[in-house]
Amino acid sequence: MQTVRCRVSLPLACWTVGFVWLVMWAVVGVVQELRRQEEVLGQDSYLLEVWNDWKDPKFPRPPSNPHVNYPALQDDSQDPGWRPGRLRQLLEEPTTTCRRLTNLGGVVRCNDCHTCLMDGNKYICFDPDVRPVPGACLVYAVGVGGEVSWDKAMKVLNCSVFAFDMTLVNWGNTMLSEGLHFLDVGLHKFNSDDTINMTSPDSSRPNWQWRKAHFRTLEAIRDILGHNERPIDVLKLDIEFMEWDVLGDILSSPEKSRVLNDVRQIALEIHLDGLRNASAWQRVLEGRRVEAVLEGLHSHGFHMAHSELNTAQQVYAEVRGQVLPLYRESLFLRRP
Repeated sequence: MQTVRCRVSLPLACWTVGFVWLVMWAVVGVVQELRRQEEVLGQDSYLLEVWNDWKDPKFPRPPSNPHVNYPALQDDSQDPGWRPGRLRQLLEEPTTTCRRLTNLGGVVRCNDCHTCLMDGNKYICFDPDVRPVPGACLVYAVGVGGEVSWDKAMKVLNCSVFAFDMTLVNWGNTMLSEGLHFLDVGLHKFNSDDTINMTSPDSSRPNWQWRKAHFRTLEAIRDILGHNERPIDVLKLDIEFMEWDVLGDILSSPEKSRVLNDVRQIALEIHLDGLRNASAWQRVLEGRRVEAVLEGLHSHGFHMAHSELNTAQQVYAEVRGQVLPLYRESLFLRRP
C-alpha cells in the first residue's frame, strides 16, 4: 500500500516542485528589474517614487493618434533645405545625464477617479556639481501664475526664492513667506513700463483690467536685487511663449549672454505656439528661430538633462511633414 501511495502522489509532487521553481523564477525577475531601475535612477529610493509616479496609469499618456493642426495657407516655398529634424532632436534628446533628478511641486487635478493631471511641477538636478546648496542657493522663478508650490518646495531647501509675474492683478510686491519673495515684474528683452490688459484671477472683478505692467531684463533684475555677485542656482521660466524672445535676445551677443554664466540650471516650460501659425512658411520661420535659441543654449554650455511632454494640456502641429507636440517641460544644466 505504501508503494502505491508514492506512485500516485509522484505527479503531484513533481507539479508542486515545478510550480515552486516558476514562482522563484518570477520573483528573481522582479528583483532584477527593481535593481535595474535603482541603477538607472541613481540608487535613491525617493527617485524610485518619481519613476513610479511617471508609470501611474491615472496620469494621461500622449495619444497614439493625436489631433494635428495643419497650416491653412500652403505658402512654404523658401529655404527648402531646412527640415525640423534637428529641432526635434534639440527638443527631445538629452545631451547630459542627471543621476539625482527630482520632481518638485505641482498640483494634481483629477477629472474623475481614473484620470488626473499634474501641473506646476518642475524637475531639478541634485547631482553634486550642479545642485542647489541649502542655505546658500538663489532661485528665480519667472511666470508663477499664482501657483507657487514649486517655489515653496525650493524654499524648504532654505533657498532664497524670488518669484516674478506681472499678470496677477491683485498681487503686489510682497514676501509671501520667509525666504519667498514676490515681485510684480515681467521678464523681457528690454526695460519698459506699459499700460496693458491683464487677466484678473479674481472672479468678482471684471475679466479684463487695464493696469501698469513693469518689464525688466534679467540683467536689470539682478542689478535691482543686488545679486550681481551671486550665482542663480535655478532659473525657472514659464512665460507663455515669450521665452524665445527673452533667451534669443540674451544669446544675441557675448555682452548680453554674460548673465547666463552665473546660471546653473534652467527649468524651462517650452511653448511652441508659433508652430500653429496658419501659414506654412511662418511655421518654418518659427521653427528655425526656436532651433537657433536651443543651439545657442547648447553652445553656451547648457545641456538638456530631462524633457517630458506637458500632460496638463497638449497640442500637435505639422511642420514640413513632421508632427511636433507644442508644450513640454525641459531641464538644462550648465556643468562646471
